[in-house]
Amino acid sequence: MKKLLFFLTMVCLGGMIVMSCNRENGSNTGGDKKIAIQYQLKNVFTQNGATQQLTPCFHYNIRYVDDTGKTVELNNVSAPWNLPAFEIKTPFTAKIEGTIVYNESEIPETGPIYFGVVPNIHTTENGVEKDYGLNDSPVGQFSSKELFLTFIASHPERLKFTLEHTF
Repeated sequence: MKKLLFFLTMVCLGGMIVMSCNRENGSNTGGDKKIAIQYQLKNVFTQNGATQQLTPCFHYNIRYVDDTGKTVELNNVSAPWNLPAFEIKTPFTAKIEGTIVYNESEIPETGPIYFGVVPNIHTTENGVEKDYGLNDSPVGQFSSKELFLTFIASHPERLKFTLEHTF
């Protein structure tokens, strides 16, 4: 009986060691998924059922996470903008963030002035396409340059945006 108990204990211990070694060597029995992602800045948005185009005087300084996990910075990007798609292995946290920039002299004196940013993470996984965007993109409409500048002076946080999604 003692020999049988010793044998069963050794088998269990051996199984635990084998499973532990596989986990430490990076083996993942679920397998890593591969997903193609593409960062985008769109120049249109829907508000109250109508599609509007952002006023072209607004530009973007952006940062995004590439396929290696490195942050890449681009300045003075105009919408629409698309980064070529690249493949990632899960788990991966995709992130695009930035600041809306403008030259005050380029803003029209009268509106409508459509201000904002519409970031998007476009994915393709097993032939299925999905889009991830902000639920409340920072966009707005102003009837004059003066109203826009007054709004931004009291709400500077509206010049910043972040979109992040973990796959």
